[in-house]
Amino acid sequence: MTIELKVLGVDVSKSSVTTHLMDCYPTGGLRSYWEKTRNKSSILYPTFFSNPDARKKQKSAYDFADYLKEIKPDVAVIEPTGNHYSRIWASILTALGIKTLWVGHIELRRYRGSKHLPNKSDPADALAMAAYPHDTDHKHENGELNMRYFLIHRPEYIDRIRELCQQLEHLNRVQSPIINYARQLLAWQFPEVAHRKSVSTRPGAAPPLWSWLAQRSDIAPASKTRLKNLYEKSIAVTYGIKIDSTLRQHAEWLCDVSLNEQAIEAELMTLVCLDEFKLYNKVFDKFGFGLRVRARLLSRIYPFEAFLTNGKQLIEYEVKEVKKVEKARVNGKTVVKRSPGDTKRVKRNRSRDAFKMRLGMGTVLEQSGDELVEKNSGSALCRMSLWQYVLCQVETGRLPINNVTEKLLDASLKLKNITTEQGKKLLNGKHMQSKLMSKVIHLLFQELLHEHSNAQIIEPNQETNVSTQTT
Repeated sequence: MTIELKVLGVDVSKSSVTTHLMDCYPTGGLRSYWEKTRNKSSILYPTFFSNPDARKKQKSAYDFADYLKEIKPDVAVIEPTGNHYSRIWASILTALGIKTLWVGHIELRRYRGSKHLPNKSDPADALAMAAYPHDTDHKHENGELNMRYFLIHRPEYIDRIRELCQQLEHLNRVQSPIINYARQLLAWQFPEVAHRKSVSTRPGAAPPLWSWLAQRSDIAPASKTRLKNLYEKSIAVTYGIKIDSTLRQHAEWLCDVSLNEQAIEAELMTLVCLDEFKLYNKVFDKFGFGLRVRARLLSRIYPFEAFLTNGKQLIEYEVKEVKKVEKARVNGKTVVKRSPGDTKRVKRNRSRDAFKMRLGMGTVLEQSGDELVEKNSGSALCRMSLWQYVLCQVETGRLPINNVTEKLLDASLKLKNITTEQGKKLLNGKHMQSKLMSKVIHLLFQELLHEHSNAQIIEPNQETNVSTQTT
């Protein structure tokens, strides 16, 4: 059965989109189709700009909306290139009632490569996205689209959580150079507090040190008096050095950043505590995750059901060729289990692998010259959050006491005890932290799977009890 579908591929760039319309998969393959059509890009691959240059006669976003009304596509396929760059174009598609499907970066890159389309080409990317839903590999036997090959639509509150996390990350990057320069100025204008850490203890109030330097009125009286007395005894005052306007301006900026962060965290707290995330928070409590880590993880893994197939893990087996000699110690003797060239059956947990990839702990192989290089893949921000969790909580033992954290602490202890006969450690700090991060991901996946399975068992029982009472 063939289902007619008019697909518009939309490749999003920094300030423009390149599009291509396709009614069916081309006979002869995509590479042949590309060679025939690439010289007609202005007609077959129209580009629209969010800030068009009138001198170059560039088409605008209004022209994009008119183009959509004219061609009336059934589906538009977009790659999530930047949360902000793609939003205006996705909003136009949604406002005009056009269904939008999203394809992941890795999936699209592999698909484009398998069809031998050129890299770093906006028209080629638009062609690949337009052909993606027409490919029989991405359809069911009845001809309908297999949504497994597309990104699941996220609820609005998940999008908001992700946006707030990005705002916090932006503020963190912004304030670092401001703090560094402010402390350099303090080193000669008020050296006694140049390296003092100042943290806000009241909601809605900026850190006392920066508030005092910025001469803000919302500083607590006690903090104001303490800093004033300390400044009067400063060596800088004794020798006639005053606090200049540059330092006060930087302090004002840091107060604004701090208050902005507090407002964002307050909204994040409200969102993270929604009933939809009750199961997730139950698991996060076992690990002792903080607010920012919870929010960042939720923005990547919700809903957890997306990693499962019919509510269960997708486990596959594949035959793999042995590259190196595999040995084992049996009764004090070294026994060769497999030699190079032999084959073995390997178990692959596809659900857990996809979960690891979303949280930044996946790996991909990329060609570099004559070698295949293994590189980290997935969310870099989640990977950073996991590294901070391992460094600040697991290795220091600042964790809640339960069966999950006991496994983490045991794993940490075992890794530290891996030494040579001379007592030299075999794993350096980064290597050990990387292994602990993988352990955290594995335990997190297992706990979420366990809670999800329990929720599926409880829900039917609850329905039975209600029907019984009604009867």
